[in-house]
Amino acid sequence: MLTRYNKILQQLEDEANYERSARPRDLTKLEGVRFLLNLLGNPENSPNIVHIAGTNGKGSTAFILAALLKQDGFKTGCYTSPHLVDLRERIQINGQCVGMQQFVEVAERTLEISRNPQSPQISFFDLVTAIALEVFARAQCDWVVLETGLGGRADSTNVTPKKLAILTRIGLDHQNILGNSILEIASEKLGIARKNVPLLVSPQTQVVKERLKQQTRLHEIPTHWIEEKNCQLTNQVEKRLAAHIDAKISDVSRELALTALEILLPAKSRKQRQKRLELASELPLLGRKSRHFNIKLQNESSGHVFSELILDGAHNVDAINSLITTLSEWQISCYGLLIGMAKDKMTAETRDSLQKLAQHAQQVGLVQYNSTRAAEPVEILRYLELPRNSSKLLNGSQNALRWASDTKMMPWIITGSFHLLGEVLPHLSLDPCTKNLQNG
Repeated sequence: MLTRYNKILQQLEDEANYERSARPRDLTKLEGVRFLLNLLGNPENSPNIVHIAGTNGKGSTAFILAALLKQDGFKTGCYTSPHLVDLRERIQINGQCVGMQQFVEVAERTLEISRNPQSPQISFFDLVTAIALEVFARAQCDWVVLETGLGGRADSTNVTPKKLAILTRIGLDHQNILGNSILEIASEKLGIARKNVPLLVSPQTQVVKERLKQQTRLHEIPTHWIEEKNCQLTNQVEKRLAAHIDAKISDVSRELALTALEILLPAKSRKQRQKRLELASELPLLGRKSRHFNIKLQNESSGHVFSELILDGAHNVDAINSLITTLSEWQISCYGLLIGMAKDKMTAETRDSLQKLAQHAQQVGLVQYNSTRAAEPVEILRYLELPRNSSKLLNGSQNALRWASDTKMMPWIITGSFHLLGEVLPHLSLDPCTKNLQNG
């Protein structure tokens, strides 16, 4: 089975994979994913679907909402991206990665369809999205939580009926694809919303909020704003979780998930509401075992020993600022820092936040991971305007870990790219699909 699985992975990677290549992709058409789904029997019509778009907090909101739905007794699928180690991380049912055999069977059928001579152009993300929806349909999931991959309006996930759409915090990211201004990006994200389908919106900057209000009124989209303290839906939850514009993303994600559940399935009793609150309060800690939260590891027996290791895929302004806030809350002021970046993420907006993070680091390592998108260490050095003698230039994640683990007495932070984290985890003997991510 492993041989068949690896063969499938290679075939999928041979398709146009924006995540690895950053090649321009056509965001004007969804014919590819629709073609696949039609010949699969339209699996997207089977479950109840919640669709999530935004710049930061999509994945954490998806995981928390999926866990809450599972606790309420529903078989729940969750589709997120990117993965770190194993592609099956993207497709989870009741919190578990899809089984290898099930994935292979569905993927082989989907790839066969994609080779039809009448097939339109089909991307990597079209294929994986179609595979996920077919997996969920075969598993007879009651609910599916879908996270967009890029944007919203023309994202491969935006082809399904939905019971609820959610917009998390919108910021600057993927400007070369989604638009140069935050209002252009907001319009793309809002593209997942539908007339007469409820929309739940995270706290936004004032300019984004005004644009969203204008567009939702125009298109008759019933909208709930999470930051309104007198919101009737939020008041149904006994204990309001902090959700201000400068709050940690994980806190906002908890409130989004709780409020989404109240919109979809209002609690039938005080006891049920309390159980939801208790689970949501615990999930950010559990969530640090996933790629969407900081991972805290101590004394790993993998050949690389750290007193404390924090992994965070932050690669845009909001996410980096959230990491800085988290370090302050954890009272971590002395740390080492490993940074790897994609060339297309090296924006002026991100530089200031990364410089602030680097200023407090005792040692800084600049890492080139294995991707055509990855910036060379010297490029990151120039980009961050760091003194040459203050940073170590490192080629490869294994070399970076070896260098960092020589300094065992302080925490180390690895950040800047999900792809860097994906390379690091196997070297630490960690694999999200085998559930061997351990908190310290």
